Amino acid sequence: MKQALVAFSIAAAMACAAGERPIEKSIRLTVPTEARSTPVLMLEGFEAVAGERMTLEVLGPPEGKLKARPVLAVSGLVGSGERGGIETMDLVVPLNERAARLLANRSEVTLTLRLRRGRHPLKWKRAYLTSS
Repeated sequence: MKQALVAFSIAAAMACAAGERPIEKSIRLTVPTEARSTPVLMLEGFEAVAGERMTLEVLGPPEGKLKARPVLAVSGLVGSGERGGIETMDLVVPLNERAARLLANRSEVTLTLRLRRGRHPLKWKRAYLTSS
């Protein structure tokens, strides 16, 4: 009986995780000269659900034969699990060395934001690149 209950719990958890599709949104940004060596993505007025856990990935444009998008940053918010109302914040996302190489000779770039955890749609007032 216990084994059946454990197996059912694991199957239910896997089904819930598999059914959760990440939310993605692409943005086109100007690359200022000073942001090319130590880039930081600024999301002003970013909306999040108070208390909700959230994982945000920043992906670069597709590259290579498989058109895979490189991960340029991963950021998140640790929540209590108790969901509240919508709150706005300025989210600072430092980008990695791969992003610096990608931006080195560009004046514009399209990045994709992927929300892995969290259910609120991706919304912000202003997005831009700057340096740290």
